[in-house]
Amino acid sequence: MENDFKNQIKVILPSEKEKENIFNEYLNEQQEQFIRIINYINEYMNTLREKGIISSFLEMRARIKSKESAFNNDGVKALNDVFGMELICASEEEINVAIESLSKLFIVVKRKVHNNKNGYKALHYTCSAKEDLIELLWQMQFEKDYIPLIEFQYKTIAVDYRSTYGKKNHEEYKHTDIEQVQRLYNEGKLVQGKNIPYMWISDSNNKKMRKLTVEETIKKMYPSIKMKEKYKEQGKK
Repeated sequence: MENDFKNQIKVILPSEKEKENIFNEYLNEQQEQFIRIINYINEYMNTLREKGIISSFLEMRARIKSKESAFNNDGVKALNDVFGMELICASEEEINVAIESLSKLFIVVKRKVHNNKNGYKALHYTCSAKEDLIELLWQMQFEKDYIPLIEFQYKTIAVDYRSTYGKKNHEEYKHTDIEQVQRLYNEGKLVQGKNIPYMWISDSNNKKMRKLTVEETIKKMYPSIKMKEKYKEQGKK
């Protein structure tokens, strides 16, 4: 799928300011469509859950990458995974059910299989919305190029646990300077959209996915971060 943002990245290497402007334009163009799509997926998967097709354990997380993270990738890759969803499934069998179910809504344009030595095992599918879904949600008022590509990541609960809390967790894999992250958090300098993503989590009791707060997003990304007492008290309620 081509659009102005992708073409500009391919043709030129913009300055940091130019890249920021292009990225902002891309988000303004497509983030509203992404949010509508993930809310529809939440509702769709809740229907499957009620029918007993998927389990109550399946959890979905959606995110829009931060500018910092997006531009740490090369320009073209940054485009393809700015918008993403993780599906945390009870088993590999449930992953297959989830893939088959979402194939009714999306076309896979790129597949990548991860089976790493550190235990990370997942399927990453970059997808575009089928015209039936676009018509259902927007009555075709948008050109297809204005509907974002979405990277779907499918993994089991066990793999998600190992990649979050295990010896080869995400913090270690990304060589995260957790002391620096802790300082930024303490100083209130972790900002959604700038250096941490916007995130949502599936909600089985509502049609829409629930948007995470800054603190919830930070804790999801960096489990070893020591949260402020105010956040700890909120979590007890």
